[in-house]
Amino acid sequence: KTVILNQGLLDHVGAKNGVVSTGNSLDMVKEDEHYIKLHKATCKDMEGAAVAYICDQLGVPMFALKSVTDIVDGEHPTPEEFLKNLGTAAKCLQEALPKVLSYISQNSFEA
Repeated sequence: KTVILNQGLLDHVGAKNGVVSTGNSLDMVKEDEHYIKLHKATCKDMEGAAVAYICDQLGVPMFALKSVTDIVDGEHPTPEEFLKNLGTAAKCLQEALPKVLSYISQNSFEA
């Protein structure tokens, strides 16, 4: 299911809207690759996709603010790439979160 998040919030934060896929492995396996391509997903997120699914089933709005730490099909092993990018990813989230809170405190917010 594709939901377009509030464009004003995306613009305020400097974020992108995208389709998230899920899987049960850090590595790219054939089944995950199939679903990523089928749904034109931009990233694979094991935790957020599960929460989004349950929220959708219960009719509860949600959004996730995520930062990518590793490129599944990149040239470096996943654990190595994760550790290399963790600091940058954390810094990006640290900068984005106050912008999100500022926006939703000053605007009528709908997912």
